[in-house]
Parts: sequence; structure tokens; C-alpha cells
Amino acid sequence: MAARLAEAGEDVVVVEAGAGTTNTVSRSPSFFDATAAPGLTFAEPFTRGRGVGGSSAVNGMIATPGDDAQYRAWGWSDTDDAFARVRVPVEQPAASELGPIDRALLATASDADRAVLTRRAGLRVTSYDAYLADVSSVVLRADVEVVRITVDAGRATAVELADGTTIDADAVVVSAGAIGSPLLLQASGIGGPHVGRHLRNHAAQPVDLRLRPHVPWNPHGLVAASFLRRDDVQLLSVNHLGPEVPHGAGFLVVVMSSTGEGSVRHGPAVDIVLSEHDRARLATGVELVWQLLGAPAFAAIVEDVSVGEAPAGVYHATSTCRMGDVVDEDGAVVGTDHLFVVDASVFPELPTANTYLPTLMLAERLAPRVLRRRRAAPPSSPGAGR
Repeated sequence: MAARLAEAGEDVVVVEAGAGTTNTVSRSPSFFDATAAPGLTFAEPFTRGRGVGGSSAVNGMIATPGDDAQYRAWGWSDTDDAFARVRVPVEQPAASELGPIDRALLATASDADRAVLTRRAGLRVTSYDAYLADVSSVVLRADVEVVRITVDAGRATAVELADGTTIDADAVVVSAGAIGSPLLLQASGIGGPHVGRHLRNHAAQPVDLRLRPHVPWNPHGLVAASFLRRDDVQLLSVNHLGPEVPHGAGFLVVVMSSTGEGSVRHGPAVDIVLSEHDRARLATGVELVWQLLGAPAFAAIVEDVSVGEAPAGVYHATSTCRMGDVVDEDGAVVGTDHLFVVDASVFPELPTANTYLPTLMLAERLAPRVLRRRRAAPPSSPGAGR
């Protein structure tokens, strides 16, 4: 959003709670290395990236675009054009990067695929890298949180920062994610009763494996480089669990059509709810894992199996400021002029795909709409154009 608005001639200030430069640990193939680094994530209860690039600096890098039929059902007919504008590059990992679970899965299931990752030449590319790192016209205020949006006569006019300063603005775009955005709107008394409700997340259940001692195991390599998708159940390879779990590996069973709805509220408190549908589909996925583990490729490398509790392991929150309730089809907050939310919180429903690429598409889709709405009324403050 910041890059597209700046390209259109707007005076843009980006406020970032975390660091203003990309930490080198984010380039590690393992997201466990990134999430373990001090300062790169917000505190629990829901893991999310902190610093430029946000969660794109710490996620699993899995790039799946989603279901065209689902987007059309939402009334979105322009997603192909929006995807074509996405600047984050993607590539498949090299065969030499595949871990033991990847190799066994690809050898066992003919319909398994090598994952597509948001990288270039083997290195992670974050949204900040792709869009803002070389844009000198955008002012970056890092290491400070926004604590409140100022509204005057029904119009967003400024943001108040944790250090006591205020940035005047002719328009405000909130892109703090499906956890951070509703929390900021709640703190500002904005958005109505649906803010923070309808939280959706892909239901997931881990199946932990202990590899046999002879199996080559790299605790700093790619965690997930392959997956198996059957109907709405996705099995994601887990080649290791980080250096603290020697010879640990596993599968993550993920229901891409999850229907449970939770919430987020100040504390912060995040409630993830599993529906009966979610539990039934997770059970189907776990049974599929057991079938795979009976194959020779897995029998040769797996020493022990333990099925974990659900929900766990996936942080794909959406819909806490969803379209039709909190924002309109342009991402504009209902009842407050010149205030927009552009992130996964506005999805009408949970996409049936890992959410990073759909969220980039969403931002590309909404950027021209935000610009049009922002320019539909004359500037109202000394910060005109921001």
C-alpha cells in the first residue's frame, strides 16, 4: 500500500512497531530461526512478525494463490490483474534443499508437490524488500507503535504514537494484520460491534515424528518444502523442529476449509475455535498421515510418532475487520471517513490457501480504490497529502 500510494504521488509515512531494517536471521531457510530471534515477533498468544516486512519476514514462505471460484463468489472479478502486479518473487526449492520428510513424501505420494516459496536465489524476499526498501520518498518511523487513531468530526486526522508524538494525516491506512488491526480500532473506539469478531484461521494439528539416528537432519534448513493436498486437507512437511528438538520432524495437518470462528480483544486475547467440521477433517488428515507412514520411505526414517493437540501450528488469522461488517468493498471503515484497513483482517471469509499471497493480491487490488477514495474529498489538515 505504501509503495503504490507513493508511486501515485502521495506523501506517505509508514509507522512500524519493530525494527526498520530486515534482520539477517530472516534470510535463514528456517522460520524457526527467525521466530526465535529477539524482537522479530510480537508476544503470544498469536505468533506474528514484528519489524519491516511483518510476518513475511518470519513465515514459512509457502506461496499459494487460492481458489478463483472462491474469489468470484465474493464478487471479486479482478484478482488475476491484482496477482499480476504482485512484486514478491517465487521459486521452488532446489532438490538439494529438500529435507527427509520432503523426500519421503514425494517418493510415497504421486500427487505431492514441491512447495513454491517467496524467495529469490534461495533467499527470502519480504514485502518490504520487494516494495519499499528502495523507495526513498516514503518516510519510515520504526521502533514505535501506534496506540490510537484520532478522529475529528467523523474523519481520521492523525495517529498517536506510543512515544507521545502525533502524526497528522489526511488519510490513515491500517495494515497491522488480523490481530493488530482490530486491536487498534478497538483502542480508538472505531468500527462498531463486529471489530475483532469472526476470526478465522486454518485449523491445524501436528503429527510429531522422531527420526532414526542415521537420518541426515539439518535444524537450520527449510522446515517445509513440500506438501500434499487432497480435497480440503493439506499435509505440510515438517523437516525439523529447530535445534532444540534433536531429530524432531513431522507433519502439519491443515484444514483449508475451516469453519470455526473465534475472536480477538484487548489483552491481547485470541480465541481460536474449532467447529465439528474442522475436527472431522483433521481426523481425516491424521488418518492420511498414518497411511503415509506405513510406506517404505517413511518406515526407513521414522522411529517414533506422536499426534499433537489441535488447534496448533498455523497462524493464518483473517476476517476480524471483514468486508460487509467493519469495512466496505474498498477497505474503507464504515462510519469513519478517510480511514482504511488493508490486510488479511478484511477478507470476507478464510481463503482456502496459505494466506500470504492472497493478502498481497488483496493489497494490490485495494490500492487504487484507496487512492480514489482518498482523493474524492479535499485535504482537511496541515498534513494534507499524507
